[in-house]
Amino acid sequence: MEEKSLTLDAQSEIRERARELKAERKLRKVYPMVVFGDEECGEKEYYVAYMGEPTLPQFSKFMAASKKDEVTAMRQLARDCFLDGDKELVDTDSLFLFGLMGQLSEIIQTRQTTLVN
Repeated sequence: MEEKSLTLDAQSEIRERARELKAERKLRKVYPMVVFGDEECGEKEYYVAYMGEPTLPQFSKFMAASKKDEVTAMRQLARDCFLDGDKELVDTDSLFLFGLMGQLSEIIQTRQTTLVN
């Protein structure tokens, strides 16, 4: 498979939009996620989803749903945390399953911790 990458201009635009969303919505973190399309199938060169850090209710809903069906839970988390960008990443099965879903662990990753006795 061919290695794809973003131009420096595209990277800069994506980072700038993430900063704007963070400031506009007063969020702690915004995660810009890029999925490259399959142009042979008529898709765009790449898709971008700007995801917010999940709130406690969103994360709780995700945890409860993940006990029944992890894929459905991940899609619900994507819908809940989606701020802006290409909604196809959440709504289109192929783009979600084989693109965005693999990146969603970034927004639910825990911080490094240690227990001191």
